[in-house]
Amino acid sequence: MSVSMSTPVRAVTMWDYSWLLRRFGDEAEYADVERVLDELAERGYDVVRIDAFPHWIAADSSGRRADDITSLPQPSGFMWGNHSTVTVRPRTALIEFLAGLRSRGIQAGLSTWFTPDSTGRAAQVVTPADLARVWSETLGVIQEAGLLDAVAFVDLCNEWPAWAPGIGKHVFGEIHSVFALTELFTDEQIRLIDSYQESLIAVKRDFPGIPVTFSYYLRGVTPPLSTDLMRLSTAAFDLAEPHLWLAAGCPRFVATTKWTGDFENDVRGLAEHQNLVQKHYSAERDTFLAELAALLDLWRDWAAERGLPLWTTEGWASVGWSPDLVPGWSGWDYVKDVAEQAVGMALDRGWQGICTSNFSQPHHAGMWADAGWHRAQTARIRGGESPGTPFAHSPSRAPTR
Repeated sequence: MSVSMSTPVRAVTMWDYSWLLRRFGDEAEYADVERVLDELAERGYDVVRIDAFPHWIAADSSGRRADDITSLPQPSGFMWGNHSTVTVRPRTALIEFLAGLRSRGIQAGLSTWFTPDSTGRAAQVVTPADLARVWSETLGVIQEAGLLDAVAFVDLCNEWPAWAPGIGKHVFGEIHSVFALTELFTDEQIRLIDSYQESLIAVKRDFPGIPVTFSYYLRGVTPPLSTDLMRLSTAAFDLAEPHLWLAAGCPRFVATTKWTGDFENDVRGLAEHQNLVQKHYSAERDTFLAELAALLDLWRDWAAERGLPLWTTEGWASVGWSPDLVPGWSGWDYVKDVAEQAVGMALDRGWQGICTSNFSQPHHAGMWADAGWHRAQTARIRGGESPGTPFAHSPSRAPTR
């Protein structure tokens, strides 16, 4: 049975693991915690989804708790996290961050990307009991600090089951990445994945007031691969959290702009994608947005059949974006335009939690700097305003045709 989520509609942004890891050296946009939380509040967000690092905060498989964790560098082309090795104190930082949120009337949606560290703790989370334990221990730390009311929901694994290396190995064997799998899940794989409903049940038993879920990605651009995750059980879910982008589930857009999603170590493909977006988006905007609307219709109908309220905390335009790849054009006008339209689509279809973009973060400086744009979108979300206006590039950034 689903837990009733609060209304009005919640305005969400995703700060992943960057909220903690990008506090050092040349990547220190979140070092001044009070300032970035003030900026979050000023822009009208009332939920921020973050990595709670449960595998770092909880004891490891030997029962040892660590105050300090050394995080490994992110790949060179990846837009989130730190590209250097950094040492952090996740337990202390999480409590500080949640306290700062609560003082501003903001809640956190807690998730995890199972961020890699020098001890390999992520690989130790393998069974449903392992997953439940690290989350219950983490929520226990939050409870001891008197901050459970600052938690909006818990997503036990970002883009389930792709970001959990120990679980991925348990279910799929020795593979490079769950994202690289191109075949439908087998019946046995579905059975193993569904066994982690027990993780949700266990966490809910320990913390019955906290809604729980697994967030979803799209395994492919077209059915049946794009809808493969719809085969999974949601019996213990309290909300549905699909991540939906033009670049993930809209075939014409993907074909026209040559989106591949492979940019972690080599951004040449992303540069080609961004050049093609600049060339084609304005001319084919209506077609692309109709594809996105159909994608939202599909997931709305799926969630309605399951009786689940819908949240999307990452989504809308391209999955990855770098403002420096196309000379003279940052592309944030495109990202914002798709977001404006998607916000209206989600509102019209009854979404209960709506993001503006997965780039609405301090370290995406050009996107974050437009505070007025964020306030306008979060006001629409929280107030239920109707869809936005036609797209228009600024004259200095007009796309080529």
